Amino acid sequence: MAAADGKDERRKHKRVEINFPVTYKIRRTTVMGRAVNACNEGMLVESFLALRTAFQILGILTKKRKHRINVEFTFKKRTYRTEAEMRHFHLDFSGSEPCRSELGFHMPRIV
Repeated sequence: MAAADGKDERRKHKRVEINFPVTYKIRRTTVMGRAVNACNEGMLVESFLALRTAFQILGILTKKRKHRINVEFTFKKRTYRTEAEMRHFHLDFSGSEPCRSELGFHMPRIV
């Protein structure tokens, strides 16, 4: 268990807050979101999804353990496209509003 003061940090890399649009595709489902943080291994993307889209993604994820996704984003006026490995995906449901999703993925170093 990590200490409350943050001295026992379990992450290998320091995460940096970022904020730019990211599009990712899981099979035929394309999702647009915002990158919220990144480190040397990848980034975390937050999206707001319609329930139908969220359930489509969950259906895809239940059929296969490891997922490769296609990611596209623009940073400092340069567009990047890469294939990434999904590390985690979770949804927060709150009533009839769109659900909030967070997708974490590992991507190869892009320079």
